[in-house]
Amino acid sequence: MSIDVSGILSPAASRVFGLATVAGPLLLLGSTIAFLTENGINDGVVGGMIGIWSTFALAIAFVGIYRMVEPRAPRIGPIFGAIAVIGFTAGALFNLQAMYLAVYGKDLLADVMEGALPDVSAVTFFAFLPWGWLVPVSLVATGILLWRTRMVSTWSAALLVLGGVLFIASRPARIESLAVACDIALVLALVPIGWSMLARRRTVADVLPAASDA
Repeated sequence: MSIDVSGILSPAASRVFGLATVAGPLLLLGSTIAFLTENGINDGVVGGMIGIWSTFALAIAFVGIYRMVEPRAPRIGPIFGAIAVIGFTAGALFNLQAMYLAVYGKDLLADVMEGALPDVSAVTFFAFLPWGWLVPVSLVATGILLWRTRMVSTWSAALLVLGGVLFIASRPARIESLAVACDIALVLALVPIGWSMLARRRTVADVLPAASDA
């Protein structure tokens, strides 16, 4: 079974969104690997730089995914899509913080939360949170929505949910093994969706094949 979304994406849009959906999780995994060769999760210049690239790609990817979802979820789809874009935008700030931490040895968010920087306004907190929590929330919500709308296979939707759970479990606590597992789950969930977009950029129907077991 497939969903007819012809007319929603042009061939150029399918190419852009498809490339972003493939590149985003791969860049995120590359960022994590770079962090592990530096000072650990969320602490490194190269890891932070690649992480910023990943947030750009993932924001674009989820715009494309939610354009595909909208015909089946016209009310909730745009809301979830906006939440995802905000979350990935905030992700760029966390990666910049990782670069700052590696260079200066200061964790701006932690220091502000703990009152270690009396000359820095507590308003700084709202540059990071609650927006950073929107990434794992978006991953879980998107996985559930894709499953409910039967737009991807059950395993793909489940991996997206798993990625969201592992994201919140690994990043704040900087648990390396969970961070790698999170990224691998997202690669396995998102790359097939992006590849499908690229493979069908002229015939946009069936861009996201529905699962036979969904």
